Amino acid sequence: MIKYATIGTSFIAEQFVTGANATGKLELAAVYSRKYDTGTAFAKKFNCDKIYTSLDDLANDCEIDAVYVASPNVFHAKQSELLLNAGKHVICEKSITTSASEYKRLKTLADGKGLIYLEAIIPIYNPSRERIKTALKEIGDIAMAKIDYCQRSSRYDRFISGEHVNIFDMSLHAGTLMDLGVYCVYAAVDLFGTPNNIKASASFLKGGADGSGVAIFEYDNFSACLTYSKTGQSVAPTEIVGDSGSVIMETAVYYQDAYLIKNGEKTPLYDNVIKETLMGCEAEAFCDFISGARLGEYRQNSEICFNVHSCMDIIKQKANITYK
Repeated sequence: MIKYATIGTSFIAEQFVTGANATGKLELAAVYSRKYDTGTAFAKKFNCDKIYTSLDDLANDCEIDAVYVASPNVFHAKQSELLLNAGKHVICEKSITTSASEYKRLKTLADGKGLIYLEAIIPIYNPSRERIKTALKEIGDIAMAKIDYCQRSSRYDRFISGEHVNIFDMSLHAGTLMDLGVYCVYAAVDLFGTPNNIKASASFLKGGADGSGVAIFEYDNFSACLTYSKTGQSVAPTEIVGDSGSVIMETAVYYQDAYLIKNGEKTPLYDNVIKETLMGCEAEAFCDFISGARLGEYRQNSEICFNVHSCMDIIKQKANITYK
């Protein structure tokens, strides 16, 4: 049983712990929060009685094998580095770092210490992923792809009324590309590889956050259009069009609700599972990597992670996305 701690007490952290508990391979042994009362309330939900308000104390706890990091993006690299140097395996919420070079530096640190350093990204560990990749081989030569994740933030009204909202605070390395666009980039890089060229633009909100964006990934014989927004809600699916059929994903962010359409027939490609279960899949992979199993998969996914963040760097540069 791997004993782990969480950094962060948000809803996403709660979903991860729920999924991790279901694996039977992880035990929540400690919770870190800047506020003791907040940490206590979170830990109580999962019968955990060890609360930290000091990251150094958490890092020095020899009973903790691994840490799930779900703090604001700006803290990911610093906190992960502290934990890796303390000998802890780290699974960090997306976006794992704010640059590919930063990811590479920390991955090298982890490798040197024999530790796992993993981005928590749901679709890569969805059981439907391989079915989608198999289906792409059945649609012939790809003609074009549309990859979409436009989800109006539940906190957008608070933001436009003048309230401070973390997800639109660029001093926290937030914004739409880092929160939602990263899923689109993952889908493109995972399914098609690294593009030959990238074009990108963004629309900006008061304060400098990117509220929506478009990126065009150019491959040898087709282009993929990536669209993402936190200010408007899309109802259009992701679609990969080939000269012999199409693959459609209603929920591209998780590789969910996917279908192969060929010769007039619509074939489901997914198991309909809830988000906590999907987060359990990534938690189980994390455990397997720590145990030494599935290391070929870990190396492949680490390469995808680096390529994704290399593409993200280009999008930021071309769309003039900057952090304070």
